[in-house]
Amino acid sequence: MNNKLKGILGICRKAGKMSIGHDAVIGSVKNGHAKLVICCADASQRLKREISDECSYMDRDVPYEEAAFDKNALSLAIGNPAAVISIDDAGFAKKVYIEMTGGNASGS
Repeated sequence: MNNKLKGILGICRKAGKMSIGHDAVIGSVKNGHAKLVICCADASQRLKREISDECSYMDRDVPYEEAAFDKNALSLAIGNPAAVISIDDAGFAKKVYIEMTGGNASGS
């Protein structure tokens, strides 16, 4: 995980625009707050499947990304232990997506 991504994730958490952990992320997705959901590379297959299914259930269509970094790297970046997070702000979600993929999120 690069330093810019660590910084964005840290600011996002401090701004209160992040849901951390399984239950919080599921709630954020169900309530329509989640703009991007990120699962760590070393999260269990069951967790990845459950979160991915929840993001795509019916007409939710919440972007889901499996990160290249592990739980330890994510936990250090946000200051909380977690294997899954949701970004609950469109601006932060776009920045995080661009940093994670190196791509363009203009269509998001």
